[in-house]
Amino acid sequence: MALSAQNLTVGYPDRPVLEGVNLTLNKGDLILLMGPSGSGKSTLLKTLVGLYPKYGGVVSGDVTVDGQPVADMLANHRAQAVTMLFQQPDQQFAMPTVNEELVFALENIEYEPEKMAARIDWALKTVGLPDFGPRQLATLSGGELQKIALAETLALGADYLILDEPFAAVDAKSRQSLQVLLGNLVKDGFGIIISDHDFDGYQEIMTDFYQVKGSALVPVEPGDWTDYAKPSQTHPVPGTLPVQSTIFEQEQLSLKNGDQVILTDSDLSWAKQRVTLITGPNGVGKSSLLRVLAKLHPYQGQLKLAGQEVHKIRSRTYYHQVGLVFQNPRDQFLNVTVDDELQQVQRASYQADYWDAKQVEQAVGRLGLADCGQQSVYQLSGGQQKKLALLLMLIMAPPVLLLDEPFAGLDQDSLIQVRDLIQEAQQDLGLTIIMISHQTEVIWSLVDYHLAFSRAGLTYQGEVVS
Repeated sequence: MALSAQNLTVGYPDRPVLEGVNLTLNKGDLILLMGPSGSGKSTLLKTLVGLYPKYGGVVSGDVTVDGQPVADMLANHRAQAVTMLFQQPDQQFAMPTVNEELVFALENIEYEPEKMAARIDWALKTVGLPDFGPRQLATLSGGELQKIALAETLALGADYLILDEPFAAVDAKSRQSLQVLLGNLVKDGFGIIISDHDFDGYQEIMTDFYQVKGSALVPVEPGDWTDYAKPSQTHPVPGTLPVQSTIFEQEQLSLKNGDQVILTDSDLSWAKQRVTLITGPNGVGKSSLLRVLAKLHPYQGQLKLAGQEVHKIRSRTYYHQVGLVFQNPRDQFLNVTVDDELQQVQRASYQADYWDAKQVEQAVGRLGLADCGQQSVYQLSGGQQKKLALLLMLIMAPPVLLLDEPFAGLDQDSLIQVRDLIQEAQQDLGLTIIMISHQTEVIWSLVDYHLAFSRAGLTYQGEVVS
């Protein structure tokens, strides 16, 4: 008995994405799937769980779970056999709190009411968030949302789990603990397919490894797996302390996320026209801090931008000086097509002479978006959406640019192109860039200052570990 794809071709009316896919997931298997952004990984995974062709795409060939065609199964029955964790976890949430969301999911599969509480407790403990039941989903970090989405996936009770970039916004420690969890689930008889751009941590738990190359799914032989492993390294950052030229100054700054205290009485100077990296565990408050700097989150104490108290600056004036790239790229879009987004932001750019038509065209090509102009922004892959959202704000070019996980979900080549584009724009235009990222392997060369955010507060570090 298995989840099986036979002679499967998936794509869209104007083009196939993957052709002739043959894949079998047995219980007790963990299959790692890697490939470039936009190569069709998410499209394939959605087909395996029966979302395509019902909700989009063109599909030929067969997908069966334990011998039954996935497309013929009722949704609530299918979810108990094979279920998926989406690349953007908030796409699968419908309720305000964690408990309500998990109850709603279990009700949809007609789970026995008297057993729900125990099932929810088990799922939350399994992902390391035992006390999160009453929490509002809107107050959780991206990494915490990924863990809740995994808990929901486990609670449904399917034997086959399909995970699309589940660790894109998860810190290194949580990633390791969740990989241990996946290894234990495989030992318990679950079958798992997981797509990722980072090979680290899989070699000991996976049974099979596939790469997407062109329109084909190509197996990687076990003897070649070590070629994808990369040892960690430590890199010094060039910024010197104390910071001499500052853009933000905070004094006795305190903030909360809901009832949770994030920062207390923090004094800090932020470097002007430099790149500052913020790292720290999931849920510590990194995104909330970035929203404070973007004037989108309340705080106590003093926060000054270029010597002026932030709360005294009119919002319209402030947003001409400070821009934010959201962790979820869908929150960035205002138009339907890629070309519409690019044309609008070019008209509004603060650096229109720099971002002329040629410069934009070159940037679009470097990011692999040249053929996407007429596509809906919502039909792009998660990685393509990420690259587009970042490019839009680079073209807008406010003097201060805040980036929340700009590299999450990007393949290695895309990550390098994005890094280089950020570095060029920052140096050419003298931008101040403050960014959050768990992906440090390639971007360390971009960083002037490194701030570690922990429960103890914000501390400048003299190095970046990649």
